[in-house]
Amino acid sequence: MRTKFLFSISVLVVSYLSAQTTYPSWRVQLVAHFKPDTYFSGCWGWYDPVKNREYAISGAHKGTYFVDITNPNSSYIADSVIDIPINTWREIKTYKNYCYIISDDYGPSFQIVDLSPLPDSVRVVISPDTGILFKGHTLWVDGHYLYVGGPRDKYGYYHSMGVFNLLPNPEKPQLVRWLDDDFPNIGYVHDMFVKHDTIFASCANQGLQVFKLDTIQNKFTYISSLTYYLEAGYNHSSALTENSKTLVFMDEVPSGLSIKVADVSDINNMQVVSYIKPYNYGGFIAHNPFILGNKYLVASCYQDGTLIYDISNPSNPVMTGYFDTYPQGGANLGVYSSNTYDGNWGSYPFFPSGLILSNDMANGIFILRADTALSVNEISENVNTVIFPNPAKEKLQIFTSLKNHLEISIQDISGKKVFESFVFHNDINIPIEVHLPSLKDGMYVLTIASDQVKSIKKIIIQN
Repeated sequence: MRTKFLFSISVLVVSYLSAQTTYPSWRVQLVAHFKPDTYFSGCWGWYDPVKNREYAISGAHKGTYFVDITNPNSSYIADSVIDIPINTWREIKTYKNYCYIISDDYGPSFQIVDLSPLPDSVRVVISPDTGILFKGHTLWVDGHYLYVGGPRDKYGYYHSMGVFNLLPNPEKPQLVRWLDDDFPNIGYVHDMFVKHDTIFASCANQGLQVFKLDTIQNKFTYISSLTYYLEAGYNHSSALTENSKTLVFMDEVPSGLSIKVADVSDINNMQVVSYIKPYNYGGFIAHNPFILGNKYLVASCYQDGTLIYDISNPSNPVMTGYFDTYPQGGANLGVYSSNTYDGNWGSYPFFPSGLILSNDMANGIFILRADTALSVNEISENVNTVIFPNPAKEKLQIFTSLKNHLEISIQDISGKKVFESFVFHNDINIPIEVHLPSLKDGMYVLTIASDQVKSIKKIIIQN
C-alpha cells in the first residue's frame, strides 16, 4: 500500500498547481494541499496520543488517504487504502486507533482500518469483500457505539439507522438495534449527531428527529422532533455545542436555504433562533457543520468552501473567517456552476494543533490554519450594524451603534484593501453613506472600526 515515491511526485505537482491557483480567503491560511485522486468526499482526523502525531484522513474516489500533518509545512501522505470496487463517496469516523469507513455508492462498502502502525503504514482489518458485508451513507461514534445512517445489512435489507457495539472487540462490531425495529415510520436517517446516547437524527424530508438509545434494554425511545421551521428542506446534518444548548443543522435541498441555529436547551421545545445565509445567491448550499466548544461553527458549504462563524450568541452569528476551496464557482464569482454539488464536502477542525482539514470534491485535500478566525475578540456582541442595500452597486448606507471617530474599510476576497474612509459618527439614527469605488462583482469584507472595537460585515457587489 505504500507508494511514497508516487505521492512525492503528486505533492510536487499539487504544490505547483496550488501556487498557480488563488483560493479566496479571510483570516484562514493554506498550509498544505494534496490531490492524489480525482474526486474527494468525507474526511475526519486522528490524533495518536502514544506517538504524539496528527493525521488527516480523506475519503476519495479510489480509496482513503492518510496524511501525516504533525509537521504541517512538511505534511505528506503516509499511506492509503485503495479499493476494488471503486466508490465515489465515503464517510469516516474513528474510535481509539481504529478508522471506520463506509459508502453506499457501490457494492459492500464497510471497512475497518487499524491506524496504530502509522506513520509507517495502516492495517486493513476488514475490507468490503472479506468481512462484514453491509454498507451505509454516514457514520457516527459515541462512546463505544457506532451509528450508521441508511445502512444495508449483510442479508441485503435496508434500514433507516443502525447502532453497533464496538466492545469488547472494535474489530468486530456487534449489532445492537435497527431504528426501524422500534420506529418503522422513519424512512431514512441521512446523518446523525450523537451525544451520551441522545441522537439528533437528520431524517431527510421528515426533518430533525431526536431519539435516545436505551443501552439497558437495547432499544430506541423517542424524545422530540423539529419539523416545522422557516426554509425547511432536506434535513441533511447537524452539530451540537459542548454545553448541549445550541444545535446547528443544514438543509441541503433545495439550494439557497439558510443554515439554521437552534436553541435545544429544552429538548422538548427546540426553536430555531437564527438563520445564516452568508451570500444572497440561489446556488448557495450548506453541507456539513462542525462545532468547536460552545463558540465556533466551521461550516462546509459546497461552492463557497469553509466558513467560520462565532455562534457564542446563537441569535446573532458573526462570520470570523473563510477559505474558498472551490474558486471555480460560488459567491466569489457571483456565478455557481451548473452542478450545485461541486465544492467543499467536509471540514474537520478538532486537531489538538488547531489545524483544519477540508476536503473539496474537485480540488482535493486542504490543510488550513485558522488561528485568527478562531480567536477573534474584537467583534462586540453589543455592536449593531445594518448595511443597505446588500447586494450593492454604487453606494451603501451603514446603520451602526458605533460612534465617534470611525475607520471604514473594504477588502476583497484576497485580503487586499480596496477602499478606506474616516468619518465622525455621533447619531446612531442617521446612516453613514459610503460612495463605493468601481468594484468587480463578488464578495467583499466591510470593517467599521472605532478605537476599541470593530464590526465586520460581508457585502456583495452586483453591478
